[in-house]
Amino acid sequence: MTATVNDTDKTIKFGEFQNTTDLTAVEVTFKMNKGHILKTPANLTSTVNLNNPVNVVVLMNGKTEETYKMTADTPETPEAILGAKVGDVEAAVGEDKSITVKWQEGMEINHMVFTLDLVEGATVKSPENLTFDLEFEEGRLVVNYLGEDIPYTVKVTDYKDPLLDMGWTDVTANFGTLPAYIKVYKTTKAGGRDNNVAYVAMIGSKAEMGCVGEGISGKKTISDLEADGAYKVYLVGVDSSISQFMASDGNTVQPDSRISGVIGQDEDGSYRIAYGHAIDNKLYAFPFRASGAFEAPTVEKGTPWAPKTAVGGLHMILYEGNVLTKENASTNEGATIYYEDTDYYARSAVGITKYDKIFAFCGQQVDGSNGVSIPELAQIMKDFGCEEAIQFEASGTPNMHINKIETAKNSKLPNLKAVQCAVAFK
Repeated sequence: MTATVNDTDKTIKFGEFQNTTDLTAVEVTFKMNKGHILKTPANLTSTVNLNNPVNVVVLMNGKTEETYKMTADTPETPEAILGAKVGDVEAAVGEDKSITVKWQEGMEINHMVFTLDLVEGATVKSPENLTFDLEFEEGRLVVNYLGEDIPYTVKVTDYKDPLLDMGWTDVTANFGTLPAYIKVYKTTKAGGRDNNVAYVAMIGSKAEMGCVGEGISGKKTISDLEADGAYKVYLVGVDSSISQFMASDGNTVQPDSRISGVIGQDEDGSYRIAYGHAIDNKLYAFPFRASGAFEAPTVEKGTPWAPKTAVGGLHMILYEGNVLTKENASTNEGATIYYEDTDYYARSAVGITKYDKIFAFCGQQVDGSNGVSIPELAQIMKDFGCEEAIQFEASGTPNMHINKIETAKNSKLPNLKAVQCAVAFK
């Protein structure tokens, strides 16, 4: 690019550099007329910062010095992100540093994977995998360009809550102030039967799980268990059909009396539901067996599992998206407590999706509500999108409090039944 020199105004003017956005170090070569000497810059080829006017001093015919102002049109810095997509769906990149995609059927709201068209020299700083959970809050993307970290807000529009289509009603507002990632729903048609009441708390992956209680030797009511108020959601554990596995802060609070489904949260915050059993006070996870006679769990058959927090249930009812049968329970757990298709009870359960969204369920068996069977409960949890789910208490004891407010009515009211623990979330 050649500059325009105006000897009257004493200016040297470059136009806009088309392929350069950083003018802090531009190499400029000066060609002098005979008899004139360049004084400043010192060299005929010099590197200068054209973001600001540069003084060019020339000795004219060895007599007088003249100063020229050398400038350039500062080019517009292009946006770091030129385009964005989720799959084949184009997202809008706004001047307000926002990226907005319109949700469509088939998109996984809790695992929205973006692809970006970046300007040359821009790089993604976080998250590196460009994956966002956009159900509960907006995402944050940081792109580095020209040495600057540029934050973007990632949004989704037109998301359709599938629970509403399944006949559940969002009743979150009835339970006081909750984190954005906790929502509460109610149905009066659990299992497809009229006046069959149930609640579910839908909890995002950012939640922290707690195991609150002292075990089978120090059973407490849900009101006692929630007295510390450290958590927003408290779901009862098991009364006394088994001894539940319980772990808190990485330590075993109570070993279990038999293998059953266990929900655990690891140190990195991720969730897992697996068949679990404590041997010598250490928890082991065991694989699912599709059929066959029950075999007692041993160290050799399992793999060590050391979750930060864990709670065992009465039964595993959903595994890898499959509703488990009474025969599956017999093969893997050696017990089929209340597992018949005709065993209608109020039940409590917890399940997790592929991307660590949690569903805590509590049904009712009073005022004309007759509860659900285990296969029906497993199907409900599957319909929520859960991959695995376990059942806790059944019959008259199931209870879930949210912000110390009752959800489903308990048949033991006002004299609540004591349980070994509560699985809690905040």
